[in-house]
Amino acid sequence: MKRFLPALLLVAGCGAPEPTHAYAYACNGHPVPLAQLTGPPATRLGPDGRAALQGQEVGRVEELEKWHIVEESADRVALIREIDEPVRADSGDSTHQYLSIERRLPGGGWMLNTSTRCDLKRVVPGLGPADVALGSASGTRLNLLVTERACASGQSAAGRIELVELEETDEEVRLTVAVREGQWGEIVTCQGNPPTPFTVELSRPLDDRAVLNVGVHPARRL
Repeated sequence: MKRFLPALLLVAGCGAPEPTHAYAYACNGHPVPLAQLTGPPATRLGPDGRAALQGQEVGRVEELEKWHIVEESADRVALIREIDEPVRADSGDSTHQYLSIERRLPGGGWMLNTSTRCDLKRVVPGLGPADVALGSASGTRLNLLVTERACASGQSAAGRIELVELEETDEEVRLTVAVREGQWGEIVTCQGNPPTPFTVELSRPLDDRAVLNVGVHPARRL
């Protein structure tokens, strides 16, 4: 038996969630269509793309065949690759590396714009991304720890956490959580935010079912 909670991105009464590819994902705020993860490799870049790789501050891009083209135009090139071994960081496991290069120099020269590692987080309109950990489970209650990714002056996300999606099957509990932006005034600092407790009520006890965060791609077991 399956139980679906439609919320925000799910339409009430549909009876089934949207397929993963229907959602938008981003690497530290940079949009990445999931289809591009298996799209053309960077070895198939055209003249503009090949010129961009020689741009200022780009450096040597190793194993070009493992990179995939996210965007290639006369003014911008973006590439992404899956990291062979996920890198553990304060903000979670980095599973992908993203690179963007733009024409920013006098005379139309190429220059590095972004080089970052990330996990791919689902974009939820009106809400911001969050890291999710499983604190404990008791009966029908899942006690999560939610850490807001946006700058929030080190404040708790209490009262601003949204359960975007909840799907229960006999084998798994699949969920997506996001955070509403706080009202901080003109000055916001970015020293990191504390984990905020957040409880999800299930239709029946968790028992031995796995809990998956499907707000990241690939989905991650908590």
